[in-house]
Amino acid sequence: MAAQATAAGAGIAAYNLGALFDPRLGGDRVGLIDCRDWERPRRYSHRELDDLANACANGLVGAGLERGDAVAVLAANRAEFLIAFFAILRAGMVAVPIDHRLPQALIDFIVADAAVRLAFCDGPRRARLAGLPVVDYDDEGGDGFARFVRPGPFAPVRPGTGDAAMILYTSGSTGRPKGAVLTHAGHLWALRTRAAAGWPFTAERMLVAAPLHHMNALCTSLFALGASACAVLLPAFEPRRYLEAVARFGCTWVTGVPAMLALALRENDLLEALDLSAVK
Repeated sequence: MAAQATAAGAGIAAYNLGALFDPRLGGDRVGLIDCRDWERPRRYSHRELDDLANACANGLVGAGLERGDAVAVLAANRAEFLIAFFAILRAGMVAVPIDHRLPQALIDFIVADAAVRLAFCDGPRRARLAGLPVVDYDDEGGDGFARFVRPGPFAPVRPGTGDAAMILYTSGSTGRPKGAVLTHAGHLWALRTRAAAGWPFTAERMLVAAPLHHMNALCTSLFALGASACAVLLPAFEPRRYLEAVARFGCTWVTGVPAMLALALRENDLLEALDLSAVK
């Protein structure tokens, strides 16, 4: 049994948490369905996500950032959030996802506390990063994401055992938010431990609706892509859309904090009307 678990967990062979693409299993399979436009969801293959993350990492290096620099992401859920996150880690930099619902004073505090040098953001949040160099996902001009990325290969940095991958900040409910420094090695261990429970997971579709700055959504997304599965990404949690996504995309895994699930389970009409049988 132990030998089987070890062999299964070895399916995630990455040494950098931002470089989880496995061409043997992922390839051109759908790795992410971005539901920001519910009528026209955007599907990304694992290979396409990998290419975009490489292009974004090239952009970071081309912008003069260096290994160890902190780069923030302040945006609602979308594919570019994850693409930038992977790119930051590939380049040996430290990702700082920020809760966009925080008051301005706390966003300013986190930017200063983490010594953020650049931030990725969406259009509605750009004004909250005044004075900081930004890459705006929604800007088609000079500061836009499309102009920032540089297509081409990128060799991911090989991090040391204790090298930070990201800093996730607490909610600040008992004072100022506190930054938790999380390493590449720690999270790769967690991914491999989860994978040992039943590799491979290529047939799974995992619903992500919690905000990507939160561990629940971020770790589910990391696992889905690292295990060559598919993540179905909602821009935000809304109980009825959550259930509709399960039925529409045949989600086999659903995750969320208890309050989210409790709200979804109150939608009795949808629970009866929708086919939710794919959920394992």
